[in-house]
Amino acid sequence: MVMKLSEHQIEQLSKRESNNYIKRLHEVIVRNSPSLYGDEELLTRLKDADEFVNIHNFQNQKVKTDFLITNAFEPYFYKTEAMQDWLLNGKESTESEYIKYQQIRGNLVKRMFGGINE
Repeated sequence: MVMKLSEHQIEQLSKRESNNYIKRLHEVIVRNSPSLYGDEELLTRLKDADEFVNIHNFQNQKVKTDFLITNAFEPYFYKTEAMQDWLLNGKESTESEYIKYQQIRGNLVKRMFGGINE
């Protein structure tokens, strides 16, 4: 038996799946970072960041998750003028620009704390 779903039903299933993902990620974050346990805005920030990555067609689930986790610790980092310029006006996709940002940031942190230069 083949089940046919309407666009509305598919949209509702996708939304439910996304909400479940956000709730599970929220639980993991507060379990591993108790300082965010009382952050009443955290769930809203995660949902907002999830909407951003979906609008900008992030494909890699690990990159999407990293983006959301970064937003948990750096609220709305992607809404600053500098980050908007970086992410949205680069030569590559928003996802690729975010990956480059994280690579550069990681290299700077390594250098600051005596790590390996890349």
